[in-house]
Amino acid sequence: MFRGASFILFLNWVCIVVWLVSTFEATDATIVVLATNDSYIDRTAAFGPRIPDEGIVLSLIAVETLSGSDQSACHPVHGAPEGLAWVALVERGGDCSFVDKVRNMQASGASAVIVGDNQRSGLITMYAREDTSDVLIPSVFIAQQNYRELRYFGIELGKEFLVKLTPDDMNWPVLDVIIFIILSPAFVILFLYCLWRIRVRQQLIADLAPTEIVSNLPIKVFYTSKLKENDPVECVICLEDYVDETELRVLPCGHEYHIPCIDNWLTTRKKFCPICKRDICATERTPLLGSNTVNTHSDASPSSSTTPTARTRSTSSGRRSGPRSGRRTQQNSRGRIPSGGAGVGAPEPRADSNEAAIPVNSPAAQQQTGLASTEDQMHRRI
Repeated sequence: MFRGASFILFLNWVCIVVWLVSTFEATDATIVVLATNDSYIDRTAAFGPRIPDEGIVLSLIAVETLSGSDQSACHPVHGAPEGLAWVALVERGGDCSFVDKVRNMQASGASAVIVGDNQRSGLITMYAREDTSDVLIPSVFIAQQNYRELRYFGIELGKEFLVKLTPDDMNWPVLDVIIFIILSPAFVILFLYCLWRIRVRQQLIADLAPTEIVSNLPIKVFYTSKLKENDPVECVICLEDYVDETELRVLPCGHEYHIPCIDNWLTTRKKFCPICKRDICATERTPLLGSNTVNTHSDASPSSSTTPTARTRSTSSGRRSGPRSGRRTQQNSRGRIPSGGAGVGAPEPRADSNEAAIPVNSPAAQQQTGLASTEDQMHRRI
């Protein structure tokens, strides 16, 4: 959050600087023609004195109308009117710089200089590289279209063409600077503070337990006669002892409190148990519940799948052991018989359990009978 606030403040200052640069560049003076009340925007030079706040009224004279001069004013002119406050209208270009033009017009007796653009490049600020402390008259720069109009009126009207040079209006930019530098960061800080308060409020609400959940927690009635060892006898919130028939709120962690105490705690402070810090809103999950379920199914599947296999194996083993049991039975029947009589006192042959389970008319019983007869025939031949 603090990084975001720093970024917003930085962006605010960047916007202020950009606005100030554009504002100062767009702050221009004006030339007002008194006869028609037309105004022409100009740009004050970076050297020389500023135009007075009340402005100055001068007669506009194009320098080419004076003897011994061209319109670029790269040399001082002669024949300027004496005792008349006039402003020289000169053209940009020639073999001299802006400050040289102003110096030449100052030497010729002009009270100010208007430099007109001979290109369609708009307004520019006239600068000087050398020392200009000797320049004592103001000078301004105008665009090409305005220069042509003023030059036409200056040539046609001559000394009777009066204009008023007004200064740059610096009051509004200064006021805007104060507004943007002081009030704009203040509004940004106020916005960030409100945003911080909203986030704190949201976090506070997230840390509280809903009333529905709190009201659904179980309630226990306290009895001293039912106390067990290590059972609490006082509320850790209000530190008052429990009395008989006191209703206590039981949290999911098992801790007990007075109902008003714990309800107020959970709904206005934190949704955690004051003792163990357990969240009462968190649903208790068993991490191994899913794996136990899978294991149960996996265990059940092998058992169900192995049961037919075991039965098949037992059946097949019974079938395989059936003939052998028949052989043992036949051999026992032909073996030694005690003298006490035929079969008297002789141990009865123990039939196989699988054999007893086979029906008499089943194919397995018939197979056993056939095998037994085959063995009898082989013994007779021997």
